[in-house]
Amino acid sequence: MLVSCRVPGVWWECKHEFNPGQSMTPHSSRILLVDDELTLLELLGDYLRERGHDVVTAENGAGALDLYNSELPDLVLLDLKLPDVSGLDVLRHITSRDEETAMIVISGVGSLDDVIEALRRGAWDFLVKPFINLELVMHSVEKALEKRRLRQENRLYREHLEEEVQRRTRELRQEILARKRIEEDLRRSEMRYRELSLTDELTGLYNARHFFRQVQAEVERAQRYNSPLSLCVLDIDHFKEYNDAYGHLCGDSVLSELGRVIQKLIRDSDSAYRYGGEEFIIVLPATNREEAARVAERIRCSFHEHAFFPRPGTEVHVTISLGVTSLVPGESVSDFVDRADQNMYAAKKCGRNTTVCR
Repeated sequence: MLVSCRVPGVWWECKHEFNPGQSMTPHSSRILLVDDELTLLELLGDYLRERGHDVVTAENGAGALDLYNSELPDLVLLDLKLPDVSGLDVLRHITSRDEETAMIVISGVGSLDDVIEALRRGAWDFLVKPFINLELVMHSVEKALEKRRLRQENRLYREHLEEEVQRRTRELRQEILARKRIEEDLRRSEMRYRELSLTDELTGLYNARHFFRQVQAEVERAQRYNSPLSLCVLDIDHFKEYNDAYGHLCGDSVLSELGRVIQKLIRDSDSAYRYGGEEFIIVLPATNREEAARVAERIRCSFHEHAFFPRPGTEVHVTISLGVTSLVPGESVSDFVDRADQNMYAAKKCGRNTTVCR
């Protein structure tokens, strides 16, 4: 079939056999065609579609940008003279977003300055209207698409090389990292062993052995810097009766819950210990007696609010008695601890579920 046509902006003559649905190119690409001449859009769009490409068209710059953002075409054929915005502005927007989008600008005769500026801004090629032969247009399109394909292949190859370098670098580091992991595991094992030797497994608090070392250090620090230091001793009320009534497993759950409540309500600078059996002790650095009493009351109330269910349908609220005191300048550690312990026993004598602070 021989086709010739003359329309504003395009004159072309091309001999080809047209078989509807048959692709004229081995790979279909998405092309955005931008021109304010509707007849050119229609004819050039049909010409590119006949060669297997997916073509979308826009009559102005705003429409072109909308289509570009939604369709992400492989190639853009862009007229530099548009009715609303400059084609150069459209070009700048697209090239700043994706350098791999093929850009061919279209200009009229006598607009070479615009073409030069477009090439400087990232256009890949240019075409001058009116078109003498659409096969020249097709040649430019195919060349641009091939360039895009090569750019993508080069990028993928570079990415592959980078991944390969990173993979081999990781392999070289594996031996060092493995050695570091072994050393770290050993260090953690040592820390874990040390922690187990200092903590009570049931409550997660420190044990009595660690308390005596720590309280001595805190007393010395408080005396050196003349800062307050307080102790809180607490004991679970009627714990033996609870154990006898419901068993030691239920009793262990009471001890564990009290340890959780204490850890939740004390500061990071404070430390808590299972002193023995159902008795606990809290060391509160830089804390005066009144502040320590408030902490003790929060612990007492929070623990009393917790409901235990040692048997189905049996709800029990367990109470604690607490004794609070502060360090007196010059006194010994044993006197300090003994006074807090005596205050706890005073709380028991006051009816339990209370705090004595003196």
